[in-house]
Amino acid sequence: MPIHDLKNNIKVIPSIQPVAATGNVTGVAVDTFGYESVTAILTATTASVAGTFKLTECATSGGTYTDVAAGDVIGTQGVAAVEDGSVTIGYIGGLRYIKLVFTHSADGVISGDVVLGHPHVAPTGANS
Repeated sequence: MPIHDLKNNIKVIPSIQPVAATGNVTGVAVDTFGYESVTAILTATTASVAGTFKLTECATSGGTYTDVAAGDVIGTQGVAAVEDGSVTIGYIGGLRYIKLVFTHSADGVISGDVVLGHPHVAPTGANS
């Protein structure tokens, strides 16, 4: 039986809006400032989709993003999309901004959200 409040202690940010991917897709930058944990949820909503998801990082929102090092990822960088399912990647790196990246190999609908947790200030007031 749940006894703890998660809703007021997370913020969900869409990085890749649902899109029919016919090529590589890079999500919008997500600012992790004010949160101590980050998990990306990457979803493939059609059985035909194929490709991989990874995280990139940067110290500034408009800077040059580079692949997150394996030591800063919980899970697998470059994880394969799961048909009609979701995969997660955790981020424990030290840079402020991240982006989700889908590397396309077969067309289909994808989306990606970032869940920010362990806020410095709670309740977050997000996701009303």
